[in-house]
Amino acid sequence: MTAPTDLTAATVTRAVLLGLAAGSRSTLGAAGPLLAGARSRGSGPAQYAIALAVTGELATDKLPFAPSRLAGPGKVVRVLAGGLGGALLARGLGQPVLATAGIAAAAAPVGAAAGVRWRSLWGTGRGAWVGAVLEDAAAIGLARAACAGWPGTRPGRG
Repeated sequence: MTAPTDLTAATVTRAVLLGLAAGSRSTLGAAGPLLAGARSRGSGPAQYAIALAVTGELATDKLPFAPSRLAGPGKVVRVLAGGLGGALLARGLGQPVLATAGIAAAAAPVGAAAGVRWRSLWGTGRGAWVGAVLEDAAAIGLARAACAGWPGTRPGRG
């Protein structure tokens, strides 16, 4: 079996969406494709562990001591998470792994910056918390859109 060499426009779009999601919430980079692939095989302990990791990040992101995602380790983690998610996405879709991973990794810092900007518009206090929850919803939506129609999933469940 040879590796695919032609990257489709749909895969580029999916990689960008997943990279943006990983920039906002790093666990979504890998969680999106892993959960989409798991749905095609039925539920199991891995799905619950992945969901727990995502839930943990969603909760800790709201804490005042959460580190910056725009510099240092936070930025590196998001780029790596985007790349890993892109690689998993490419494997599941039968697309070129390196190109897809690179696109998702490149989109991650954009998602991180957009999320910080979005939250800054909400200010501090209760407004900042609402902005953070809306950012969570947007990031989850991006990851779901990136993985929609995963091979082997039933319609409406991708």
